[in-house]
Amino acid sequence: MKEIKVLKANKEHKEFIIRANNIINNVNDTEQTSGLEQNIGKDYFCDNPKFHCLVAKIDNKPVGMILYSYFYWANDGEVLWISQMYVEEEYRKCGVFFKLIEKLREENKDIKIVSCATGDENKRMQRILKYYDAHEINLKFYYKKV
Repeated sequence: MKEIKVLKANKEHKEFIIRANNIINNVNDTEQTSGLEQNIGKDYFCDNPKFHCLVAKIDNKPVGMILYSYFYWANDGEVLWISQMYVEEEYRKCGVFFKLIEKLREENKDIKIVSCATGDENKRMQRILKYYDAHEINLKFYYKKV
């Protein structure tokens, strides 16, 4: 297997991140919007990013990514929120996801709680989360644009 490099996403990864987000939305049967495409410049490629993104590369080609941010949960304190996780289909089962998680942990050693959501239809991600001993909680997420 070729070497997997994980690094902080930069402007050359913009189209990959947007495409990955669209694929994730399709798998999760989530409403398609152009929000990330319209806002990635001011929200990520700026002096004070609103989120973080790691990209995995093989042969200098982006093949996976994790997009995340932080929030505070009163019962647990600071939480690392994984918004998006994606690996190109042809690179799945090649260790890309594990390298992304390894780098995420390395850069967030003080975080004790990691949270994410996935669609009911995304059985693959549900299996991965259970592999990492993640527990499903009985909360409903609501979404409203203001």
